[in-house]
Amino acid sequence: MFGFSFDGHPNMINLYLPADFVGHPLRKDFPLLARRVRPWPGIVDVEPMPGVADEEGEGE
Repeated sequence: MFGFSFDGHPNMINLYLPADFVGHPLRKDFPLLARRVRPWPGIVDVEPMPGVADEEGEGE
């Protein structure tokens, strides 16, 4: 886990990670899910309704 190599240890297995895990989670360059930029859930792209923009320009 910390780069130690134990010579002659009978059971060298991954204690905290699954066998198919790829990467080194203790390195600073490992991407954490909590630090990934996600879109804000409250922002919605709203398009104007067809015809509403035309009617606003006619009133002036």
